[in-house]
Amino acid sequence: MSKLVRSFLIINLSEIIFVLSGYFIHAYLGRLFNPADYGRYGLIVALATMTIVFIGDGIPKALSKYISQYPEKEKIIKRKAAIIQLILITGVSIAYYLCAPLLASFFRDESLVELIKLSTFIIPAFAVASFYNNYFNGLRMFGMQAVQRSIRSAARIVAILSLAYFYGIKGAIVGYIAAPAIVALFSFFADSHRKKPILGNFPSKKIIKFGLGIVGFMVAYNLVINIDLFLVKRLIESDYWVGIYNAVITIGRIPFYFFSTLAFILLPTISNMLEKQSSEKARQLIKKSMRYLLMLIIPSVATIIIYSREIITLLYSDRYSSGDFALKVFVAGIGALTIFYICAFILNGSGKVKASAYLAWAGLALNVFLNYLFIPQLGILGSALATTITSFILMIVSLILVRKTFGTFLNFLSLARFIFATLVTSGIFYFLPKSTLLMFPEGIAFFIVYFLILSVTREMNGNDRQRLKDLFSKKL
Repeated sequence: MSKLVRSFLIINLSEIIFVLSGYFIHAYLGRLFNPADYGRYGLIVALATMTIVFIGDGIPKALSKYISQYPEKEKIIKRKAAIIQLILITGVSIAYYLCAPLLASFFRDESLVELIKLSTFIIPAFAVASFYNNYFNGLRMFGMQAVQRSIRSAARIVAILSLAYFYGIKGAIVGYIAAPAIVALFSFFADSHRKKPILGNFPSKKIIKFGLGIVGFMVAYNLVINIDLFLVKRLIESDYWVGIYNAVITIGRIPFYFFSTLAFILLPTISNMLEKQSSEKARQLIKKSMRYLLMLIIPSVATIIIYSREIITLLYSDRYSSGDFALKVFVAGIGALTIFYICAFILNGSGKVKASAYLAWAGLALNVFLNYLFIPQLGILGSALATTITSFILMIVSLILVRKTFGTFLNFLSLARFIFATLVTSGIFYFLPKSTLLMFPEGIAFFIVYFLILSVTREMNGNDRQRLKDLFSKKL
């Protein structure tokens, strides 16, 4: 098994634990709170998390990229990135706190001011944790990243669930602050044992330039996936429907959470290959990665569409079942948006940061326009439809840019076989009896049938079967 596959599986295993802990928390809070209170909690967390993008993705991603390219300058790059990060953390946190009344006014709900101010402390905690996570990623210490994720999973379950039970929404927000703060402390002490001299010099401008490019992309991207929730709150003015839609987008983002780690690995890997003039290896890596991504994400999206009502009922109870159809539409868009996200990081790794940023901002403008057009007529279904249309357009354009940049993407015959196998399998399982108890065995059977069809059509070969075997082997 290649180093890339091992790295992807190690991080993905910790990501699975992390994502499952998140869904456990959301299911608990969705049942503990009524849909209106759950909607308020989701809105506050989404707002704070989106703000973190300004400091949690830019400089840390630049740190990861340049450490992977210049490992001999690790310490000086880290020191300069840390100084820039500290300045940004301070400035963004203060601005967010002072803008609380303005943000509450946008949502037409002055009662949000106190909650927004409390959520300010999420920003520095997440920013420091993200800095170290990307630092270890640049060093390719994927095991350490897995440990970070596991600690955060355990910490947020204990903190959020216990504090929410006793103190409601405010307690849940404090728990959301505590989890990344614990990870940040652990990472700081873990890194303090790595003694390495500070050698050479590295221009701060280079870190800032790349970081700003990433921020430009990430801010737009996060607005694309969060703006619909914000506009549902503003245009419908109902915490109940915000709660229902928060449940929809939380479930709908499952494919993104599982597959976005591929982008996290590809950024430093492709940067390293291109730095060493290994463009052919980069092309082969992209082609192979995209093939496996599409092989897995297409049936994953189809499974969620088929069992959407059962998943909502299992996680949130029947109180949230009115979001069933919106979830079917939304998850299709998230599948496309995940592919766009990975293509964007492939472009970022090749230095085309502006291209991905411009594309994301154009997608944001389109998504806002479509939300204002659809929500008044269709409610949350209109918001889901707006995101899905935007996502497919972004995916198509980004795939064209990747193909133009690297001269490779995927054998279209393979893509046709993935779609064909998914449609046939979906046609079989759509008419089977469904329940929350049958969902898991039927879901497993769905993928078995899907892979059998790929084998019959000769899309899957011996190497593919071995990688799937490795994926589930006891050794891993």
